[in-house]
Amino acid sequence: MKKKHSKAQIDYLASREHFLQISNQADKRIADLKEAGQEVGQTEMEDIIERVGLHRAYNELTQAENLLINWTQIAIKTEPEFIANRSNFEELYERVKTDAEARGALLNLAMRLNLDLA
Repeated sequence: MKKKHSKAQIDYLASREHFLQISNQADKRIADLKEAGQEVGQTEMEDIIERVGLHRAYNELTQAENLLINWTQIAIKTEPEFIANRSNFEELYERVKTDAEARGALLNLAMRLNLDLA
């Protein structure tokens, strides 16, 4: 049976893919400048980042991540494992704000959920 994704999961996947594409464009432009023998300093980096829209793509990805994390908090409230380990989950959600590793773990977990919630 094919896995169903929630809207939050689909939006996160789309934002992540968009960010990766934009990041690759920036990398390619940097490589092109280096190949042409041009020095790539802060000014050139800022120009590339601005032109490809890397900041905007990053902000959109972060927003999609936040929405996905919020969705999981709602989605798992009635799950037996969550109920049994509520304090551990609440601590993880609190750590997401300051710990990139915890954030990544929660996002990974969120993408594994297969619930019929939108």
